[in-house]
Amino acid sequence: MNKQHSAALVAGVLSVGFLVMFFSSAIKGLFQVYFVDLAAHFGGSRSALATGGTLFVLTIGLASPLVGALSDRVGPLWTVVLGSVCGGVVLLGVSLFDTHLMVFIVLYGLLGAFALAAMTYVPMGILVDRLVTEKSKAFAFAVVTNGTAIGFVVLSPLWIWLAPTVPWQTLFGGVGLVFLLPLSAALFWVARTVPLAAQPTSDNQPTSLGFLLGDARFLLLALSFATCGATMAFIDVHLVPYWQGEGVALSVQASSLSLLGVLELISGLLAGWLATRYNKGALLAFFYLLRCAAVALLLVQPSTTSVYLFAIIFGASYLGTVVLTSAFCFDLYGSQIKGKVFGALFLVHQLGAMAATQLGALDYDRNHSYQLTALVLTVATAAAAGLSALLLPWGRKAPGKTLAEA
Repeated sequence: MNKQHSAALVAGVLSVGFLVMFFSSAIKGLFQVYFVDLAAHFGGSRSALATGGTLFVLTIGLASPLVGALSDRVGPLWTVVLGSVCGGVVLLGVSLFDTHLMVFIVLYGLLGAFALAAMTYVPMGILVDRLVTEKSKAFAFAVVTNGTAIGFVVLSPLWIWLAPTVPWQTLFGGVGLVFLLPLSAALFWVARTVPLAAQPTSDNQPTSLGFLLGDARFLLLALSFATCGATMAFIDVHLVPYWQGEGVALSVQASSLSLLGVLELISGLLAGWLATRYNKGALLAFFYLLRCAAVALLLVQPSTTSVYLFAIIFGASYLGTVVLTSAFCFDLYGSQIKGKVFGALFLVHQLGAMAATQLGALDYDRNHSYQLTALVLTVATAAAAGLSALLLPWGRKAPGKTLAEA
């Protein structure tokens, strides 16, 4: 940990970050599980509703550099407070104003996306960066972001079991009140109590993002990260509808999501530990190969065995790509610009997510299957593994050296 922070303070703040990531998973999880109900409520077209999902993932990308800049300037905790308030407003708002699809699309697709961006990976990356030493950052980031894995394990099956009996308006509104009142109030207190100043930057560090266009390392990370976003978006938006359409049993759906979440948790921690010991480029390529093997299973007719196998392999790759990409970012860029760079990476990540979200909806509406989408994702993840292998020369960078000093 950094010398200015006690062990108890570090553990406490990282625990807060973990809980924020846990609760933030509800913003996507509710939309995922209630996707079919929402489409029926607003007229029956999955592609029309998927427009909201597409806007959502695009806005997360566009908001990520802004969230990174806010985290650099005002601190990650204050950024998270703003995200929690916005999340509460969105979930409560769509439950109260449920008569028009456009209201849902605007609230969820714009403000909901900003809320999620402001509560998750980018501010949590800056939080970890300001709390712990260089050697421990990748593992600490994995611990904090595993809040989403636990949320997936606990909350997504809960939404699945509640969906047949609890209207979406009721559940959205109840979760929105939790975000708006107790969660936001608790985060406000933490942000006022815990100072998290940025590390001083050297005079020769870059302060704008223009140099990234000429940085081969950033471009390789970003292009591969786009496929990470694309595959995650398919899981978030289309996986449950795909299983439902193929007649996968409800119990198998719920247990597979839990299994995926458990493997997500393990893979994140394992990736964080491995990143401190082995070449991060090789590790990143390996995790993309795992992702490729998982999405290739979507090309076959689902059975109980293949559904569980998909959950195991995809879960094993899930957070590894995020943790290792963040580890490269922590290593290569200075403290005053790290949030912006991380945000730029997530912008590309969400462009991939946007493409997969809309491709999946169009594929289903036109072909009544997701086969074309699965094929595209299989090819894309294989390409991402190849791009990641090109990062091998920089995968064991000497600690403490920023891009400006390279």
